[in-house]
Amino acid sequence: MMQAQPGSDEKIVLLKIQNQKKPEQVITLFRDPGTESFHTEGLKRLFGAEEIVIDTKDLVEAVMEYAKVLSFLLETLSEAEDLGLPYGYRETFAFQGRTYSLERQGEVRLLRRLPSEEEKLLSSR
Repeated sequence: MMQAQPGSDEKIVLLKIQNQKKPEQVITLFRDPGTESFHTEGLKRLFGAEEIVIDTKDLVEAVMEYAKVLSFLLETLSEAEDLGLPYGYRETFAFQGRTYSLERQGEVRLLRRLPSEEEKLLSSR
């Protein structure tokens, strides 16, 4: 991953995405310091398609959302331990008006935000 020096105008690569079926197809998501947004690079070169821009706020909000959920789980586990109570993850739970799942996958749990009823309706159109 490329790092830029503070104050430089260099692109900062957030991640690279590789096509699972065609590993030679790779696009990059980078932060453009000039526009304070995230841009793809590679879609035009690979497919002649327009590149995609993601508002920094949207991406940061998603990270912050998961950080809040993890903080909630940490505090809940800690409180149960302090009270000497057993604790077990629930497969689904609600937090701040949204529903999440904690699906067991081997030795870990996969945390996902489940779609709301409104999101389900929009995706079925």
